[in-house]
Amino acid sequence: MKPQLLKIATPDDSSFNLYEQEVPFFATPWHYHPEVEIVLVKESTGEKFIGSSITEFKPGDLTMIGSYLPHFYKNAIEYYDEKSTAKAKSTVVHFLEDFIGADFLEIPENYHLKNLLTNSRRGLQFGKTFTDKIRSKIEALTQLSGPKKLLALLDILYEMSQTDDVVFLTSEPMVLTNQVDSDRMKRVFEYVMQNFHKEIRLQDVADLAYMSESAFSRYFKKRTRKSFSTFLTEIRIEHACKLLQKDQLSVSEVSYQSGFKNLSNFNRQFKGLKKTTPLNYRTRFI
Repeated sequence: MKPQLLKIATPDDSSFNLYEQEVPFFATPWHYHPEVEIVLVKESTGEKFIGSSITEFKPGDLTMIGSYLPHFYKNAIEYYDEKSTAKAKSTVVHFLEDFIGADFLEIPENYHLKNLLTNSRRGLQFGKTFTDKIRSKIEALTQLSGPKKLLALLDILYEMSQTDDVVFLTSEPMVLTNQVDSDRMKRVFEYVMQNFHKEIRLQDVADLAYMSESAFSRYFKKRTRKSFSTFLTEIRIEHACKLLQKDQLSVSEVSYQSGFKNLSNFNRQFKGLKKTTPLNYRTRFI
């Protein structure tokens, strides 16, 4: 299933889009857009599909969805019954990463804000404690206008950038704590992306970095906060998710094309990262 590119209309008198949604069910298809999206679910239940993740939502669910990250919300089956009186309600905010100016994120004071927007490309799920704290500010946005409305949104984004009550929804190939375009890390990253479906030995990538295996392992973990084997598994599982979404290959074929030597290991690694089996992931997605 291929996601659709949607055009988000921003009002002429505003730098970002904000609206309250009240419908029988959330009807937007599997889609993506350049705007960052904040969704606060106020009423209804169901499952949300963000990147390669499938998680449940209920009232009070707060999520930030980054630029070009595919997503959609699917209500529980009772919401599609013509006789149902249930409503799906949410507050939704859309804004471009540079909505307040191309250089705004580059000033020192906005380091955490820039980091938040970068992290949102993986999808961010905020916890109940933080959501309860920030919910009134998000709902109050609709009552504001002019500079107060803009400052209120920046305040919300700042609070989001400071909380630890948040988890990633989609795995990312690499999260560097220093400059991403390091030549050494670029060589390793490009090699893995081109060869993840084959056997990759630690010595192969250590040689690219001109290091011994043990030195490379320490270096890689310090830079990315994860082991090389974890990084490689995440790459392979993300690729497997894309193949499973297309519904063209058997789970065994998906496993093989994603670089796993045997199906049992693939199933174990997939469930460890996605909290569901490959077959159940495909069934729920399709």
